[in-house]
Amino acid sequence: MSDATRSPLATAAAGRESEHSRPSRRVLRQFVRNRGAVAGIVILIALCLVAVVGPRLVGDPIKQDVLARLLPPGAAHPFGTDELGRDVFVRVVNGTPISLLSGIASVAIGLALGGLVGVVAGYREGRLGLTLMAVVDLLLALPAILLAITVAARIGAGLSAAMIAAGLVGLPAYARLSRASTLEVKRREMIDAARAMGASDIRIMTRHILPNILTPLIVQSTIGVGNAILLVSALGFLGLGAQPPTPEWGRMLSDAQRFITAAPWIGIFPGLAISLTVLGFNLAGDGLRDALDPTLQQ
Repeated sequence: MSDATRSPLATAAAGRESEHSRPSRRVLRQFVRNRGAVAGIVILIALCLVAVVGPRLVGDPIKQDVLARLLPPGAAHPFGTDELGRDVFVRVVNGTPISLLSGIASVAIGLALGGLVGVVAGYREGRLGLTLMAVVDLLLALPAILLAITVAARIGAGLSAAMIAAGLVGLPAYARLSRASTLEVKRREMIDAARAMGASDIRIMTRHILPNILTPLIVQSTIGVGNAILLVSALGFLGLGAQPPTPEWGRMLSDAQRFITAAPWIGIFPGLAISLTVLGFNLAGDGLRDALDPTLQQ
């Protein structure tokens, strides 16, 4: 069909589709230009492949061989063996899905609770909003590791407790960010129009405010996954996270501290896995933030 015979409705629809696709193309182009962001995505894709396929290929992470205790890295055991004769490479690979899921779950907890608190506090700026933000400021005033230890110890040692503790530690950041974004969005004309049409507060918050504040929350959560993994690993190192024989990286570091001089490889490789994962999430999060910044888009 030629341009002359194309209907006005089809032309208008094509124009709107083009206008909607342009911002996403600019974001993608800006993201791809950032070499650090691309490197972060490559790292995360590789880790996801290891998490999905690796445990099925490498074997049982708790299998012991007392005759192969504390062997250095070699052909038979690329990362060496630990004090019980377990293959460190097998345990690191099997720990990948555990550590990734623990970080994502922790962020999900903090994002859900913090986002809810921030939206309510921003939309209801009176006594309720002030009270909610006072609680958030109280949590923010406490040292993160101390708060996490207190929560995990109160709930009981375990991976679930560590994830909940890490989620509560991240809650204040999401609450403050969502509140600031809500204060900006609620002053737009579309919110006044929704009120005029009789929309309830819950509907306004869920249908009009929340979709318009997701972008900064997604960026913050991407960066927050790395911090959550670090915190869950720290709790595992302190004995408040995953319990033996779970091959969680922080727990592996805790078990390796007794052999730091005799068999350093037991702790080196789980530590490198943590560092690489955190680096990947931070690079990807920074790149996503820069790509979504309108002042940097061309």
